[in-house]
Amino acid sequence: MSVLTKLTTAEAKVFLRDPGAPAIVIGIPLALLLVFGLLPGVNEPNPEYGGHSVLATLIAPMAITILLAMLALTLFPTAMGTYREKGLLKRLSASPVSPSLLLAAQLLVNLAAAVVVVVLIAGVGGLALGIPLPGNPGSFLLSLVLGAVALFSVGLLVAALAPTGRAASGIGSALFFPMLALGGVWVPKEKLPVFLQHVADVLPLGGTLNALRATWAGDAPELLQLGAMAVFAVVCSTIAARVFRWE
Repeated sequence: MSVLTKLTTAEAKVFLRDPGAPAIVIGIPLALLLVFGLLPGVNEPNPEYGGHSVLATLIAPMAITILLAMLALTLFPTAMGTYREKGLLKRLSASPVSPSLLLAAQLLVNLAAAVVVVVLIAGVGGLALGIPLPGNPGSFLLSLVLGAVALFSVGLLVAALAPTGRAASGIGSALFFPMLALGGVWVPKEKLPVFLQHVADVLPLGGTLNALRATWAGDAPELLQLGAMAVFAVVCSTIAARVFRWE
């Protein structure tokens, strides 16, 4: 068994040992899906959404995007900040085990959690609520992967700068909630002013959400959304690599 596999297994046990993290990661997206799914008419064709249901073209993509954002912007950087605060990263830097392996293990655990919940949302949505699968599956997967990379790159930058777990949580929340407001979560993108519609597509959370919405409805994502996510992924990960400190 490789060192990365052992570290990933250990980090997964730590993640699952804390009942709050799995409950939040799984509970909030599924609760959002089920609560809205029980509203009358939400699963009926809606002309405002191109004849698709609000549940399929807004609520389900929103649940997935919120999941990714919570993992990337709050849970992941908070864990890394806590390890830095407790000196774990410093101790690892003096051992044969590279601290970068711990970083990779943390990323793998969070991405695995994201995959599980995405599958649950699609499965529960399809079986319990009759939500169809994404109409453009190839572009949906591309948008999902690119959105996850962009959001986790922002989270990596937070983890690189935050000296403690509390600081990482505060910075992550300061990014998370404005992105919800400007990204088309609280108010759907098409109901925002024109200028803010472009802002929604440029922000990593909004770009992910709106690209998933389009592909779930069978359309193609906008190039602005894909390009913005790619830029955030490259820029944030590059800066994080330069400023990241293990102690």
